[in-house]
Amino acid sequence: STEIELNEYLKKNKLKKFHPIAIFSRKQARGVGQNGREWISPKGGIWLSAAYPIFSKDFSTDVFPISIAFFICEMFYKKSIEVKIKWPNDIFYGSKKLIGFLPKVVTRGEHINYVRVGFGMNLNNKSPLKGISLCKILNKKKLCESYWSSKILHVFNEAININKKRDLIIHGANRFLNKTYLPKEYIENDWIIKNIDSRGGLVISKDEDQKIINL
Repeated sequence: STEIELNEYLKKNKLKKFHPIAIFSRKQARGVGQNGREWISPKGGIWLSAAYPIFSKDFSTDVFPISIAFFICEMFYKKSIEVKIKWPNDIFYGSKKLIGFLPKVVTRGEHINYVRVGFGMNLNNKSPLKGISLCKILNKKKLCESYWSSKILHVFNEAININKKRDLIIHGANRFLNKTYLPKEYIENDWIIKNIDSRGGLVISKDEDQKIINL
């Protein structure tokens, strides 16, 4: 598990300004996804955990997760690959999952020490039935892991450095929002997805009722 390895690294090392850390694995035997679910991580995908030190007092923790989703979609859009955000932290191609990520903000009191992200992308690997690999989308036998890994790290860097541009992030995220997939607890109750609000929450409505779901 890259998360376990990152935990061990952070216990022994202090992150320095402009010196983030990313740990990659060819495959994971103990990958953990959202809510403790198993994160299937076979050889051929991109599996990583990264930590970035934060030295800005103005860092907006509420838009950080959705900014990652937006910049990932923007990266694919520039490659003419049409992906969508399944709020809050999945990237879908059609009805299938291409990417999942787990963001976390680590604080001490009111001070943000660093942010971290656990990330998984189906690249060349055989994916589960509900997933899809990028090589299949592009109809290529094998894609360069180093190239796509560097693109993802660049996305994380953008999500942090452009954090203050809240309007750009929220507007962009709404452009890519998939409005089909409600959170599980709302699926059977006729709720519909409206948009992502200014703090990164998902706005849903039913008749005249409206709710905002926050992370």
